[in-house]
Amino acid sequence: MRVSELQPAAYPQSPSVEKPNSDAHALFTNDFNKDSFIEANGDVEIVWNERYGYWAVPAFAEGRAAYGEAKQRFCDQHGSE
Repeated sequence: MRVSELQPAAYPQSPSVEKPNSDAHALFTNDFNKDSFIEANGDVEIVWNERYGYWAVPAFAEGRAAYGEAKQRFCDQHGSE
């Protein structure tokens, strides 16, 4: 399935899709949100994460993992609250 196939919806039913190089997600509450995501990231393939209830983007996995490792190093060094 691709991002373009998702149907925007009002929160809390809006589709949640992983964003690249971060631990954030994009919520598609309208076509503008979805079209902006596609313009910035392409019409990427998505897969449903049944456990957590969001759309994962396999193409972003490496960047998201690198972000998570960098964030963990920062927390190890400076702590987190």
